[in-house]
Amino acid sequence: MKRPKPDEDRAPGQTIPVRARILNAAFMVLQERGYAATSTREIAARAKVSKRELYAQFGSKEGILGALIAARAAKMRQPLEHPDVHDRASLVATLRAFGAGFLGQLCDPAVVSIFRLAISGAERSPEMSRALDSKARAPVRAAVEALMRQARAAGLVAGEPSAMMARFLALLTGEVHVPLLLGLVATPEPSELVRSAKAATDAILRLYGSD
Repeated sequence: MKRPKPDEDRAPGQTIPVRARILNAAFMVLQERGYAATSTREIAARAKVSKRELYAQFGSKEGILGALIAARAAKMRQPLEHPDVHDRASLVATLRAFGAGFLGQLCDPAVVSIFRLAISGAERSPEMSRALDSKARAPVRAAVEALMRQARAAGLVAGEPSAMMARFLALLTGEVHVPLLLGLVATPEPSELVRSAKAATDAILRLYGSD
């Protein structure tokens, strides 16, 4: 079975940039060896670059891990980069778009693998858990909270932005993420994620929406 790589968005025959080669190689080595046993020497060898080139791109093994995670987190936040929530319809559209995209990234096999690696190595290699928190969880939460703050300023919701953010993310992930991490369910189809995003959006607006 082919293992998922973090960066496969390229046309057939297109040369993979050095940075992407390093990230792909790092992901494969992490899957095979875990974070603690992964060396920059092996990553460089797999990527067919020098260690000097690797360090010039990322600075350290921690930098490579951070870049892997940050790239996925950036995709999660894309619908929230320039939100325009001037009325209920625009808020609904933004929440649904973010929810579906967020779940799509969260349920991607590559991301699931990173979470599993972080969990399995939490005691021995807490760097992975810290990277997930600082590079992914915190920026995503901040972006959703900012959206809720904007929606409240527009009179579309009534509640504390931090509480609304936490509840919305819990509604999105509650029935999906843990079963997926445990291997109890298959990767959801995109249509399932769209339905989950719609259900979470409807639920959060029932709880906090201003009529």
